[in-house]
Amino acid sequence: MLAHCSMRLSTDFDKNIKSEMRLPPFADIFNASFRIPFFLYFILFQTIGYYIRKYAWKNYSGFRQYRLRNLTVCLIHSMISGGWSFIFMIFNPTVMFKDTLHWYRSWATHLPILSVAYFVCDSLDMLRHELSRWTIELLIHHLGSILVFLSAILPRKFIPYAYWALLMEVNSIFLHLRSLMQITGYGLIKSRLFQLIRYTNLLTFLIFRFAVQIWQIHWALVNCHSFHLYYLFVAAGGGSFFFVLNIILFSRILASDGFLGEYGRSHIAINRFVLNCPFVETNQDVRTRLK
Repeated sequence: MLAHCSMRLSTDFDKNIKSEMRLPPFADIFNASFRIPFFLYFILFQTIGYYIRKYAWKNYSGFRQYRLRNLTVCLIHSMISGGWSFIFMIFNPTVMFKDTLHWYRSWATHLPILSVAYFVCDSLDMLRHELSRWTIELLIHHLGSILVFLSAILPRKFIPYAYWALLMEVNSIFLHLRSLMQITGYGLIKSRLFQLIRYTNLLTFLIFRFAVQIWQIHWALVNCHSFHLYYLFVAAGGGSFFFVLNIILFSRILASDGFLGEYGRSHIAINRFVLNCPFVETNQDVRTRLK
């Protein structure tokens, strides 16, 4: 039995040697090391979604209620993944900056696996409730994110790079809080708190999205000789694509928050819940419903 375990460990170690010079072993998604935690995290987010649907946002209905419930699950994922990756960076800066390619611990793969499970759950949730241009944009984002994380999990390389990507979820915490306050109307009656969240969202967007992505793309280009061309395509090409998506998202946020004037608010900003809910609440409506 010991010999069998030793042989298995040796085989796994051999597979990891120079795995960055080969395409990811996508067939390994059926291995227990990925399949079991993915299934458990998938069930976790499905359970979270079930209890949110059962107990949360009972004072709302229709699309507005769906958006609030969906955003609550998004916020929970962002708090887990953003918090975990940020704490990891604080305590392991050398790993994040200097050992981005080769550092690997089996426990560290659980965060990107958890995020893959979340993106699958969120994609299914969106397809059940909304089919629009914004759904398509988010599905493209989710599929791209899943590809990035699988490209780190399966070859057992680039795990710190995946943690860099998950640092963007730090900003997502404030992005989701902002959306929740807008949809519920709390932004109208808790204006100071809403302003704080708005500006914190903009600041963290610059740091945890734009700055992080610039670092990621730069790292990929500088170290492109150290790994297969596929990973350069994912890191630099995919990173540039996500950078453009974030520019679009940032411009929409600026427009929605009034920084681009009335033209920006009417031509660039997107309020999905307003488009799907044809009524507009007044401050008094909000206060009455929130009592």
